[in-house]
Amino acid sequence: MKLINLKVLCSLLLFCMILSCTYNTNKIENVNQGKLTATMQLSEVQTKRIILDTNTAPKPQYIQIYKDLNNILNLTFLNTYNNSIYFYNYKTSEFLKRITYDKNGVDGIDMPLGYHIKNMDSIYVFNYKNLELLITNDKSKVFDKIPLTDNQDFKKSSSQSLYYSQFLPETSNPFLETSKELLLPAQYIRAIPDSLISKIKFLERISLKTNELTLNNTYPSSLYGNNYNWDDETFTEVFAELHPDGDKVIYSFPISHELYITKIGSEQYKTVYAGSNFAGNILSIDKKPNKTTRENLILHIASQDLYAAIKYDKYRKVYYRFLRRAIPNSTIKNQIKEKPITVIILDSNFGYLGESTIGTSEDWHWQNSFVTEEGLNIEFIDKKDVNEGSLNFKIFVPKKIK
Repeated sequence: MKLINLKVLCSLLLFCMILSCTYNTNKIENVNQGKLTATMQLSEVQTKRIILDTNTAPKPQYIQIYKDLNNILNLTFLNTYNNSIYFYNYKTSEFLKRITYDKNGVDGIDMPLGYHIKNMDSIYVFNYKNLELLITNDKSKVFDKIPLTDNQDFKKSSSQSLYYSQFLPETSNPFLETSKELLLPAQYIRAIPDSLISKIKFLERISLKTNELTLNNTYPSSLYGNNYNWDDETFTEVFAELHPDGDKVIYSFPISHELYITKIGSEQYKTVYAGSNFAGNILSIDKKPNKTTRENLILHIASQDLYAAIKYDKYRKVYYRFLRRAIPNSTIKNQIKEKPITVIILDSNFGYLGESTIGTSEDWHWQNSFVTEEGLNIEFIDKKDVNEGSLNFKIFVPKKIK
């Protein structure tokens, strides 16, 4: 009888151990916290103001800087309200033109969320409703459609959708153009189960010659595997930048103090430290995905240091990496927009140069950030502009600390 009880006890202990392994907590340490020395900081050098029409508001969905055939640098942005791409002269802020697309019909684009202008005969527009990339021109004509779902119909096969990431472009996380392809950094918006960690691929590559779709790159299992609970798109967004060499992609994952670098077409990563001197350890959620309330999730986001976009400045040979700092002593009353926004400056070899905190998301729409010869442009929310009559950018450059 004692032997039977012992077997039962062992079985119960084993069962409990199996249950305890259904999810784990990941603690991602900042090994260089407090050890880094700053030699540079961001310095504001200019404000750029774009006057908007009555159909346009600040914080546009997507912005692209485009140099036209006359060598004029255009600031272009997407107005989802009237299905248009607006063109302004970046230097003078003068309005140039706009391209407006129908919502229905053979040339219709019913839900544009981003675009990439290669030239006026090859404007790639992402239609979110059908998860497709449309090739258009400046006359609003649609020439071709490229499915971004590998020809799977998610409406008929929900199981297939489990394997696919979604492309949700932002100015700070844009289309990337190489000599041969367009690269679309997508993301998986659910908690990633271990059974799919090696199957979900988030880089969508479109051949500029054949329009063929190729999928590459999986989430690092050391960050997202082992049944860690990162059950929100805030944690799984993939920020990407093209390496100056032109044949590599640099990934900034929100939960990693390191950057992940891979050759285009490869599945192997090289990691480099590119963290903040002040960021703390980053923890996954200490509850199972189905036990996480919305309040607990927002509190967890508010209390974590989370990285964001990585941008290369070819004019100064430096990188800018965005960090959404933890709110000190955060509570359930805090809002995510209260998180301080810091920009880390790295040299061409990803060595730490310094970092500057510019404010919070209440004043800075950091998602609209891009680099020009003038410097790092970041959209600034002018609270005095109650009529929302202009699109405003503060421009920063790195300067040595005296």
